[in-house]
Amino acid sequence: MVARAYTYSTDELSRIGETQMKWVRLALQMIGATALLGLAVFAWMIYRDMTEHVDVAGKKDVLFVLNWGQINTDQDVKVIGSFRGPRSFTGDHLDSYCIQISKFEVADSAKSEWHDGPAANPILADALKLAVNDARAHANCFPTFAEANSSTMKISFTSIVLHDGQPTAADIILYAPKAKMLYYVSFKT
Repeated sequence: MVARAYTYSTDELSRIGETQMKWVRLALQMIGATALLGLAVFAWMIYRDMTEHVDVAGKKDVLFVLNWGQINTDQDVKVIGSFRGPRSFTGDHLDSYCIQISKFEVADSAKSEWHDGPAANPILADALKLAVNDARAHANCFPTFAEANSSTMKISFTSIVLHDGQPTAADIILYAPKAKMLYYVSFKT
């Protein structure tokens, strides 16, 4: 038995080529559109992190502060002022929130994390001074360093990062009992 070869006419080859090219062209267009969309989303994310957000925070944006301080979240919470600074690629930032709360109820397990001011440890005092001065430069609702580091304030140093013994990053929560104000500042330089 001899196998018979099938031959295509020029018109048939032309139609097969056109159909395949149509699908290749469509696939390339879809890849290009997806890449452009991905680039646009990436650019928007970069822009969003590189801009300042002043006085736009709401209750949902600041509940993490109450959670970190293990303060009861089932209460009236009002954001008096907020600042969320731009992020650099290395994570440098400044965030601050001034929050009025109706009650200061801390979980028993976290009571040891809250201390009456002033901060006696010089490293903690330096971190507080850097944080409060930077926060005050962007949010008028923030107390001065003298007010923040006084006996009228409760302080929780959530985290501090040191480089050569100097604070380069910190997350600090302050509470002023008379005003029922909670202050949060986070910075990294």
